Amino acid sequence: MPAKLSSREPRLSVEQLEIVGQFSDVAFDYPRLSFEQAAKRVLGTPFPNTPAGREFKCEAKRIFDQERQK
Repeated sequence: MPAKLSSREPRLSVEQLEIVGQFSDVAFDYPRLSFEQAAKRVLGTPFPNTPAGREFKCEAKRIFDQERQK
């Protein structure tokens, strides 16, 4: 029986997970950029205003903030 996903785990596509990883790199390489500036650098466009887009933004911000705290 496969492990049950918790309701807190993000359900992102493989492509989205790769992009979220880029937020970690940008947070490290450009310590003075805000999250919004980093998003513009990584994505080039704003996050989509859909449930999946909001989840994507939330996960990207979590990773970005986590990298900044290191």
